[in-house]
Amino acid sequence: MYDIGIIGAGPAGATFARLLADRYRILLLDSGRQKCCGGLLHPRAQTALDKFGLSLPESMLVEPQPCAVAVADWNNHLVRRYARNYINLDRTAFDHWLLSLIPKTVDVRKNAFYQKSETNNEGLTLHFTENDEPKTAQVLRLVGADGAFSTVRREFFPNVPKPKCYIAVQHWFEQDAVTLDPKFGIDLWNDYMGIFDSALTDFYIWTIPKNRHLILGGAFPWGDDVLRTMETVRKKLELQGLMLGAPCKREAGQILRPLRQSSYCFGNDRTILVGEASGLIGPNSAEGISCALISAFHLAEAFQLSGKPSDFDPSLYRRLLRRLMWSLWRKKFRIPPMFNPLVRKYVMLSGLTALRRRSV
Repeated sequence: MYDIGIIGAGPAGATFARLLADRYRILLLDSGRQKCCGGLLHPRAQTALDKFGLSLPESMLVEPQPCAVAVADWNNHLVRRYARNYINLDRTAFDHWLLSLIPKTVDVRKNAFYQKSETNNEGLTLHFTENDEPKTAQVLRLVGADGAFSTVRREFFPNVPKPKCYIAVQHWFEQDAVTLDPKFGIDLWNDYMGIFDSALTDFYIWTIPKNRHLILGGAFPWGDDVLRTMETVRKKLELQGLMLGAPCKREAGQILRPLRQSSYCFGNDRTILVGEASGLIGPNSAEGISCALISAFHLAEAFQLSGKPSDFDPSLYRRLLRRLMWSLWRKKFRIPPMFNPLVRKYVMLSGLTALRRRSV
């Protein structure tokens, strides 16, 4: 019998397991699936790691380490550069590093895929496969840290409204396959770029330089013809002077965009959700690592304050999340200036906080 079963070994699941490893018997199911992610560490995530007393190993940092993002408004033909203190890292290496910090007391199952649970008087029976072999395990409490397409959330809380869903797509190009005309006006190898075009998506598109590769990605509403939209993005970039060869790697995944308070779901006393599974992600940027780390910390805190796993108080977990929730709620006020073409035009023309001004 395990005290806690955790589904998902990303930043939320790995951090939660590490923080409670010395107090409870924990089972962690790691599917090994890679996240479709740009691999930029937000300052808030950096602060969370500092709070944990953790320093990023230099081996997972990648070049370049830009200090600015170039915002390209294709609706209004404007470009501005804004200072940003992100850290450019290898996301896969980052996840492996977090996993390596988990003490050996945690039972980590590799290549383990969760299927379903059955409740009983003592807790839950988990059904999963490990290396394609069917397995079961008994747990007192279940934690869903399995991301946007959370199986745990869909199984236990199907009636809670889900945040708006997007398909994130990323195409990787080797530097030698990229031709950049000087007229393009943006140094793609030293800046990140965020592209806003309401004809393509109501979210945004991005480019990220990473170790002699350029990532072209975007978040598109669920149901759109993503491949056709990505081809349109490429054609528009070509008209502006950016020629891309054949991608050397393609990635895709689901991300959420919580725009209503009712779409957050933190679970109950027996089944708890953390990180993006609960809907915790930046509604204006889709940044989720910081939310994963912070929510995992507060969930661990709630378990510690509750005492025994069987006495876990879900209301305590929600109270501890108030500051994070308030921060995410405030970010919603940035949505009109970022995603409404008319409002965005006047914000960018004002030059507020911009490093330099340019029109395209």
